[in-house]
Amino acid sequence: MLIKLIFHIIFLLTILLPNIPFLLARDDGLALTPPMGFLSWERFACQTDCDRYPHSCINEQLYKDMADRLVADGYRELGYEYVNVDDCWSEKQRDSSGRLVADRKRFPSGIKALADYMHARRLKLGIYGDVGNLTCGGYPGQNNHTAGGHDYYDLDAQTVADWGVDSFKSDGCYEEPLDFDRLYPKMDKALNATGRNMVFICEWPFYQYVYRNMTPDYEAIAHTCHVYRSYKDVVDSWASIDEIITYYGTYNDLFRKYNGPGHFSDPDELTIGNWGLSWEQSRTQMAMWSMWSSPLYISTDLRKLRPEFKAILQNRAVIAVNQDRHGIMAKRVFADTNRQVWVKQVEPVVNGQWSYAVAYLNRELLGDAIYMSHKLSDLIPDTKPGVKYEIHDLFLDEGKEILGTITRDDQLELLINTAGAVRMVKLLVK
Repeated sequence: MLIKLIFHIIFLLTILLPNIPFLLARDDGLALTPPMGFLSWERFACQTDCDRYPHSCINEQLYKDMADRLVADGYRELGYEYVNVDDCWSEKQRDSSGRLVADRKRFPSGIKALADYMHARRLKLGIYGDVGNLTCGGYPGQNNHTAGGHDYYDLDAQTVADWGVDSFKSDGCYEEPLDFDRLYPKMDKALNATGRNMVFICEWPFYQYVYRNMTPDYEAIAHTCHVYRSYKDVVDSWASIDEIITYYGTYNDLFRKYNGPGHFSDPDELTIGNWGLSWEQSRTQMAMWSMWSSPLYISTDLRKLRPEFKAILQNRAVIAVNQDRHGIMAKRVFADTNRQVWVKQVEPVVNGQWSYAVAYLNRELLGDAIYMSHKLSDLIPDTKPGVKYEIHDLFLDEGKEILGTITRDDQLELLINTAGAVRMVKLLVK
């Protein structure tokens, strides 16, 4: 009877979820939707001169300030719950017991006190390490290449668990990417052995693809990492965002297969609110990251964020697309030199028919706004005859206003601005 029941369930899944990339990856109840929060690297990097740069150096006050802004400005209630410390937080030397030690001047209260600060505000603390001998900033990593040395995977995992850390990001500097297939599972095993639930963020495929031109073992990665970086570090420019979008389009089928609850591909941080993106381009980054079901890690100074960029980061309708419980990555269904169309299945599902988020992207750098128009049956081939969708522009009053209705034989036509602008709509099945 049990075998028959299992086959019956599999049969129903194949009928009801025909277009969902399906993968049995790690199932520990963590990161069932893409993690959201703050991550310091892109905006604050490895600034350690707190005398000259007191408000932007890597110290405990910076992360407390970001936590306070997440709470006071309404981010936490929207799902932004992680405050993630990146590189350059520790002393350059371990203590006499071999344990990591937070920089005594910049983190005088220690990491456990910082975790307690987050937990008291219903937030979570993330911290950073490296599977290599040193972090990218030259601080102690988990491996040890010295003669007769031993590694620190188990000790460091237990240390951060004892501090109450909720997320661990593991970089890959100063290590051979060919060894990552062994080292990242080793770090994951050490974290799991502590008994503390920690989201595991890996840089595993990024180094293998970019620096070794390898084809990463994404099945193993999805079984090991809750979040995994797949491409270059994002920087504060449209060129960087555009390059990432191009990369995700090129390898769309691959990433769709290995993206879902518990294992999300990470295109890196949101640079919205810094200096490099226009308002339109900022909306595009928020839209595309949400279409991909990617982590939303803000890397800007929330103390100085202008209202128009805060509104983008706090758009409830776009966040809902990102946080859809199925975690499906959008499919790129059209692309030419300057235009792209992405489609993502989202709830609600009515009588077996999905609702959809659709993003029209215009990368043209010359001229005025253009119309983009596609027949709905070309964008969504499995739309049944007679099914109607309400069209909601997700950046217009957070999707509350209905632009019209559409059926499979109609054209979805939208006017898109130039220079990296996007229109993002939800087709709500009726």
